[in-house]
Amino acid sequence: MRYTSCVLAALAVTTQAAKDSRTFAVLRFYGDGPLMEGRVDPIVSPGETSAHVHTIMGGSNMGVSATGESMMESNCSNALVVGDDSGYWVPKLYFHDKDAGTLEPVDLFYMNVYYFFEPTDDEVKAFPVGLQIVSGDVSLRTCPDFGGILQTDGANASYIQPTQWTCPRSAYDPPSRPSAAESDGTKAGIQDPNNAQAGQGFPFAECDGYASPLRQDLHMPSCYDPSKDLTDHENNMVFPSVDAATGKQNCPEGFTHVPHLFFETYWNTPLFKDRWTPGADYQPFVLANGDLTGCSAHGDFLAAWDTDVLQHIIDTCDAGDIGMDTCAGITVRDKTSTCNVASPIKEDIAGNMTALPGNNPLAGWGVGDANSGAAGSSSSSSKAAGSASVAGSSSASHTVAAVSSASSAAAAAAASSSSTSSVALSSGDGSGDYDNEAEVVNVSSPAATITSAADAAAATAAASATSSVTTLDSGEVSTVWDTIWVTVTSTVYDEAETEAASAWKDRRAEGRGLGHGHGHGHAHEHMLRHRSPHGRVRR
Repeated sequence: MRYTSCVLAALAVTTQAAKDSRTFAVLRFYGDGPLMEGRVDPIVSPGETSAHVHTIMGGSNMGVSATGESMMESNCSNALVVGDDSGYWVPKLYFHDKDAGTLEPVDLFYMNVYYFFEPTDDEVKAFPVGLQIVSGDVSLRTCPDFGGILQTDGANASYIQPTQWTCPRSAYDPPSRPSAAESDGTKAGIQDPNNAQAGQGFPFAECDGYASPLRQDLHMPSCYDPSKDLTDHENNMVFPSVDAATGKQNCPEGFTHVPHLFFETYWNTPLFKDRWTPGADYQPFVLANGDLTGCSAHGDFLAAWDTDVLQHIIDTCDAGDIGMDTCAGITVRDKTSTCNVASPIKEDIAGNMTALPGNNPLAGWGVGDANSGAAGSSSSSSKAAGSASVAGSSSASHTVAAVSSASSAAAAAAASSSSTSSVALSSGDGSGDYDNEAEVVNVSSPAATITSAADAAAATAAASATSSVTTLDSGEVSTVWDTIWVTVTSTVYDEAETEAASAWKDRRAEGRGLGHGHGHGHAHEHMLRHRSPHGRVRR
């Protein structure tokens, strides 16, 4: 959806290239759950099935072949601000039940994306449509020995640490992780010495703070090199250098300074609090790529903003935690609706399973092969860019059989015949035990259709589907099904829940000291979402 700029022009102010202090606004998402979950990553694995499952927010035209331009034509987005059809995604989190030998998906609690406009001598400009940014190192199965702190100063390009895990607790004795003096990251995470809540790697403690479960924190680089292609995510971005005297963050000469994105991704880990015992050098959570340490936390961003809208926000809005949706001149989407899109990859990713989708082996902190995450990967060596590539999965030793070589060859041949094809594992009986057959699934992203709130029940019950016949290189004929739908539903809160949420509206949580220097005010949102699905009706 394109946003007209007439209102923005009326509210425009003189843009000043230099900024002496940070301004920011948090982008919030609405609706019930993420936009999509599945093995979809159009940045690292364009036109193919991703190596692992992602939780995705943003525009409805998301798919394995999505581009900035195609995302701009989305029929809906779960970002609150009209004009933003970008894609935001992170690896899915799972609970590992060691005794049962099973894995269970952990629900997304909610996600925020902070847009920081840093003090700088540069002019901060809107993302060009189609810019791809990746941050974090997907191959890690131990934590870099960086002392547990964030490090996003591009002047120290020898090491960049853009991610932490935050674990709010009712008390911090004992600490959530060993200190830097006690851990080098190979057997446990490393506690941030300046923030009791945060550190590198998963904590060994239950995150039982008020309405604040386990959270992945991720900073994106904000200096774009226009000499590189928008899709060259391994080389097109670096972090700005920080002037120690002035605090200003400046990009290298010739680079474009874009907003600094910070992803806060909350997971509903309290649902599992009675199923494991904190401490004893153990924690039960694992990322979708098989990482038991959390050190490989990463995230992706595909820019699909109306650039006039975003530039207006950069130049005029300092809404902070109150939200970008409160900025003057901004149009907000209907908060009572939901924008969800089915994954184009046909496989069962819900319920108990004996292996992760993609057959990613579990590894880290003394379990499995610490180098397993690097197998088949092309991770960027440019730590200043904070970028990573998703590792290809090698699962010969895993408990679930991989696709047979004959089927793989046929599927790969079919996939290579079209940029919009992908190989997908057939789903089993819901247990996660995928069978050995592969099929070709058309994963192009036609414009999704929006169902009004009044017709949501009918939309949920019926999805449009088309089929075609594809001839594989082997000569066999296969029916290809393309089923992609969007549902928009209304959420009605009962009076008691609405009052409870309102009572907490002005409560402010303490600052988390994550290097982005602001206090948070999410308590009312935590309350509202923590009650889900009790006390509300889906229509």
